[in-house]
Amino acid sequence: MGIFIKGVGNVSPQKTIDKHIFESEDLLPISSNRLKCIEPDYTQFVDSKQLRRMSRVIRMGVAASFTALKEAKIEKPDAVIVGTALGCLEDTASFLSKLVQNNEEMLSPTAFIYSTHNTIAAQIAYLLNCKGYNSTYVHKNISFESALIDAILLLHE
Repeated sequence: MGIFIKGVGNVSPQKTIDKHIFESEDLLPISSNRLKCIEPDYTQFVDSKQLRRMSRVIRMGVAASFTALKEAKIEKPDAVIVGTALGCLEDTASFLSKLVQNNEEMLSPTAFIYSTHNTIAAQIAYLLNCKGYNSTYVHKNISFESALIDAILLLHE
């Protein structure tokens, strides 16, 4: 059985949310050693009320996944498998800082929920009402490969 990638979504320092960016002359020059993502209009993917509760990395993950699903012409996937390198490390650091500052009292449960590594995959599955297989890989620079291998094994299974 052949396995093919039918859709791709990417939020990056280039305008990659548009699927044909690399076929045009619109590539932006890079003049710094620190890059910042060009973020799309997230309201085209998620209701603005829900966006207020999402961290930046979750928004980017949702936009990338919805773009890939749209390109693949899939409304509801059977599984959600995500590779996030280090997960929501910035949210984890923020939660732990608040934990120390507040002497472990009066913490918002939302801050904890968004600090876990599987938050992006969980949010995608929730928004798509996908109750199937859900997994997240946080293996730094081999996260994408790990997620891809898991998807291939799942398809063969």
